[in-house]
Amino acid sequence: MTAGWRRRDRLAMAALVAAALALRLALRIDHDEDIDALRFALGVERFDVAALRPHAPYYPVFIAAAKLCALLGASPRAALGVVSAAAGAATVALTALLAREIAAGTSPAWTERRAALAAAALALASPALWLASEKLLSDMAGTAVFTAALWLCARARRRALAGAPARAAAERTAALVLLGVGLGVRLSYFPIALAASAVIAHADARAAGAGGALRAWAARAGDLAAGALAWLIPLVIVAPPRDLVATTWAQGIGHFTRWGGSAITVPSPAARLGGAAWGIWANALGGAWPDAPAARWIGAPALALLLGAAASAWRRGGALRRQPELWAAGITYFAWALLGQNTVHKPRHWLPLVPLLIAAMAAGAGTLAQLRRRLAVLPAAAVALLAAQWLADGLALARIHRAPSPAAAIVAFLRDRADDGRPILTRDLAQMIEVGAPGRRPRRVSGDAELLRALEQAGPAGVLITGEALSPAVRAALAARGDAVSILFARPRSRYVDALWSDLALLEVRPTLGS
Repeated sequence: MTAGWRRRDRLAMAALVAAALALRLALRIDHDEDIDALRFALGVERFDVAALRPHAPYYPVFIAAAKLCALLGASPRAALGVVSAAAGAATVALTALLAREIAAGTSPAWTERRAALAAAALALASPALWLASEKLLSDMAGTAVFTAALWLCARARRRALAGAPARAAAERTAALVLLGVGLGVRLSYFPIALAASAVIAHADARAAGAGGALRAWAARAGDLAAGALAWLIPLVIVAPPRDLVATTWAQGIGHFTRWGGSAITVPSPAARLGGAAWGIWANALGGAWPDAPAARWIGAPALALLLGAAASAWRRGGALRRQPELWAAGITYFAWALLGQNTVHKPRHWLPLVPLLIAAMAAGAGTLAQLRRRLAVLPAAAVALLAAQWLADGLALARIHRAPSPAAAIVAFLRDRADDGRPILTRDLAQMIEVGAPGRRPRRVSGDAELLRALEQAGPAGVLITGEALSPAVRAALAARGDAVSILFARPRSRYVDALWSDLALLEVRPTLGS
């Protein structure tokens, strides 16, 4: 794997990665959890920008990887599942390598190896990484690519300190090109690419002096652009330019002004900070929370100890602090996710920070064991306890995840139920219903006013409404009119599996006589 590893270390690492791949493949799903998953599957089947197959920014590298699997005989959904599972297993190894680099230079070799193996065990067991590896989305693949690039950045810094500047420069170039490619997997991770590129370019500019600073910045920008152009040029060739521009513009405006969940559409500081606390602690790190599985309280002290060890190593000037590409990328992405992503309702947007946090905890545990020899067993015990608790939690959530999501269950209910002629009003599930329940003709409503008009036009039999379309304001208006609202079908599940639509239901609204 890398120099300095013993044979048994390599075997242990290979076993952990193999176990991760086996678990993720065994528990993968084969249904559309939400509209994004459906569009990815449709994109693998036939890529079409204008038809949102998939939605912007089109994820061309991720779709291409899934199409390669489909060429080998996999169905579109199976292909997406294999790509995510493989990316999840790769992330286990990459997190271990990242932890080894973070622990390097301040610890003996045995501590570096232990930090790597601890990180691999935690990454294997992490409920956040595990669930993301089961989903038919691009998050896990993007996390794997960006973690690989950050590992190259950390490795290059160690090369430079060891007196190998040429190899360090080559690895930094490879990291930036890979970051550019990664933008075609998950464009929303762009702050990581920009932060790491700026740190590297700044260092090169300082080394080049005033005369070469501009060339240094241009060269590193070129490295990043080279990776991006590798997928951008084929995308422009495949997609008609007019469709590409028009769809990207419409989707971009919509994301930031209507449905994206950024600080523009969800401006409440309390909601955003609360979502960040719950998303990072209870989801990204699998920490204890009042409505989370009770067993998490067993692992909470171990998690707190390991986070404290990582913080202590930082204060002592540990290797992570001397890896500006890593912490700059982490801080920049945190700020972007806090303000620009739907982290109030979708904690999966914190996913790229999970390998960094796990690597920091594992390296911190190794440093703590070295500094406190009499308590050396404590960090190891904390890693073992947390990995065991995470593994049990992740396995339970992955099993729950195999059942159809609340949205998928509603679509199946409509597919199997005789059509009684009542219109179906929905905000976000129209395409899922059209594809998954052929013959049904849902009506998409874009806001409360349109929904109320549709309800007023309904006949005495009433209408069916998917729960995400029924806002508190509409409920109040219906109550004032005396209309009856009841649940026709619902199959809720844990919000630690489906954070946004965990309690989604199909409702029926029947007008009161005379209303």
